[in-house]
Amino acid sequence: MTKTPENQSGNLEISPKLESEGPAMSDADLAANLLDDVIGHRGVREPVKSMLDRAYRALSKRNDEWTRRRVRSIFNKEATRIDHHEIEEMRAVIRAREAHAAYKSQTARVAAMAVNSAPSETRGLYPR
Repeated sequence: MTKTPENQSGNLEISPKLESEGPAMSDADLAANLLDDVIGHRGVREPVKSMLDRAYRALSKRNDEWTRRRVRSIFNKEATRIDHHEIEEMRAVIRAREAHAAYKSQTARVAAMAVNSAPSETRGLYPR
């Protein structure tokens, strides 16, 4: 095989599809972003320590191997290694939280329909 000027360096060309997707996200960045979702809504004056404790409580319910230090190292992007099971556990916590929110909104809709379908003189009152 003869080398042409395009491939003399031996490097393969990067697919245009991959270039358009942007730079690849590292595991530490992915884990930090997922941890932000696990933490959820942050109050304006809520300390970081309480946010990280909330994430620790949610993650340690799934697996006892989670430590407060591990959660803090992922949050600060200090972790040099992120295990696949850690990413999957964070995703599972996020999915469970989304499913619970969907359940709450569905039950609120059903309750609203029940109140609206009741006769107007007893609307909002419980039968005695």
